[in-house]
Amino acid sequence: MTAEEHNKTLATLHFVYGAMHALTLLGLLLLVVVVEVATPAGNVISGSWIVVGVVAFVVLLFVVGLMPLMVGYGLMKRKPWAKPSALVLAIISLINIPIGTALGIYSFRFLRSEAGVRLYGGKVSTGSEEELQAAMRGAQPLTNWADRLR
Repeated sequence: MTAEEHNKTLATLHFVYGAMHALTLLGLLLLVVVVEVATPAGNVISGSWIVVGVVAFVVLLFVVGLMPLMVGYGLMKRKPWAKPSALVLAIISLINIPIGTALGIYSFRFLRSEAGVRLYGGKVSTGSEEELQAAMRGAQPLTNWADRLR
């Protein structure tokens, strides 16, 4: 694959990853609202706990839902802020086994490879094209899923 193809694949993976988490969190929000409104037990929760829950939800939505979408857009348009943002997101996504881990490893491998440095600048790691392909195999199930949705 060329550097542009790797970049486009990485952007698509970030779009899918962000949409997957954003939709999950929005479904959770809908569930909480329905429970709060529809059950008599909803009045038991104090207002301060609701505020804490809303703040935690908004932070989670931004970090795991909207940030991957913004990074995917930045990678697609090859914006200069996309590389540092993608590396930060790669660190965060490593926690989410197996999809986030595969995405994080692939992001590190591509953005620190010669091809990634040619597109975005920075320093090259000692990784080779073969290692980048090996990292891509870890993200292959997510890529196949994204291709089926097109």
